[in-house]
Amino acid sequence: MRSVVLFGTLSFFVIFSATFFLTGVFKGLKTAWTQKESVEPLAQGQDLGLERQSLQAKTAEIARREARLTDQEDAIELEKAVLAEEFNKIKSMRETIEGAAGQVEATQQKSLRKLGKMYEAMPPKDAASILSGMDMTEVLDILRNMQERPAAKIMAALDPSRAAVRSSMMRVRQGEAP
Repeated sequence: MRSVVLFGTLSFFVIFSATFFLTGVFKGLKTAWTQKESVEPLAQGQDLGLERQSLQAKTAEIARREARLTDQEDAIELEKAVLAEEFNKIKSMRETIEGAAGQVEATQQKSLRKLGKMYEAMPPKDAASILSGMDMTEVLDILRNMQERPAAKIMAALDPSRAAVRSSMMRVRQGEAP
């Protein structure tokens, strides 16, 4: 089936070309091609028309691109506004968190001062026995919030090796005192 269609198509083109050749159609095309004077003004007019159409197509494309750019600029401006709003929300949340952290720290400092006064009021041996079981950083914070004389008495009542370590740590952390 395929070969029949292929043979028929090729036969058609061969017969068609032979008919044009015998009737002289190709000669007429050749003479029209060589006689440019009569065809040239028409071609120049067609060239101007084609150029005009090309320019119109380019102008339309530029207009489409400008419209797309305008839409993109509008979208960017909208995104900027949304981002500015989100930034302000985050800034507000940050200020709230910093305020809450400040309140927590103030509460902790108040608590440490209160603990310091409590331990100052205790006999040094009792305070030392309680403090020796606590975390080293908590003990340092409590001792820093006590007056020097009661803190010294408590340090003297502590195990000497632990007192030495705590003294060294207090000296190091002294730059962090409130």
